[in-house]
Amino acid sequence: MVIVCAGSLLRYVQYQRQLRYPAGTVREALTALTEQHPVLAPLLLTPGGELRPSHRLILHDSLLGPAELDTPVGPDDRLEILTSISGG
Repeated sequence: MVIVCAGSLLRYVQYQRQLRYPAGTVREALTALTEQHPVLAPLLLTPGGELRPSHRLILHDSLLGPAELDTPVGPDDRLEILTSISGG
C-alpha cells in the first residue's frame, strides 16, 4: 500500500511524500512505516500502539476512526496521514 505523508511529517521520512509498504491492514502499514522511520513511532502512536489524537488517517477518501486500524488494505490502497496544526 502507499502511505502519503504531508506537512511536518515529511522531515521524518526524508521528504518522501509517498512511501510503499506491503501490508494487510492499516496497522501493519503503520508498523512498517515506523520500523523504517523509528523517529515517527512516538509522534504517531501511543505506547499502546494506537494512533495519537493529533493525527488523522484517510483511506479511500474516508476518515478512519481509532478502532479501524485493523481495516484490511491491498497493494493499491492509499493511506493519508494528516497532522493537526495549531495557531490562532
